[in-house]
Amino acid sequence: MREAISTRETWPFECLHCLRVWEEEYVVRRARDEQGIDVVVWTRDDVAVQPPWSGMTCPGCGCGTVTTFPTGYLAHHPEITLGRPALKAPAGETPARGAPFASHALLTLALLLLTGAGLYERLHVR
Repeated sequence: MREAISTRETWPFECLHCLRVWEEEYVVRRARDEQGIDVVVWTRDDVAVQPPWSGMTCPGCGCGTVTTFPTGYLAHHPEITLGRPALKAPAGETPARGAPFASHALLTLALLLLTGAGLYERLHVR
């Protein structure tokens, strides 16, 4: 490889299972090989890793359903608490897997209510 440029990038993540939010810092090395092809190597703690959008797992619950935010997003949104603890189930119980999908249930309920209101208006007008 020829000359390389290294930069530090901090990527914010959220687990869609336990809703934990955290950041990971990467060193990104960009270079061009002898054939002129761009090469990018992502490292964390001097170990080559997959890019942040590939293969991340939650450090809290181990789930692989993780999303990223744009770089700098958390700095502009203080309402999101960085490192907030994962949801915990009461002693002796397993965590509920449906908790993150509560918003989907609310959206479905709202759509059903709107549809029902529309049907009621059609029937009531006749």
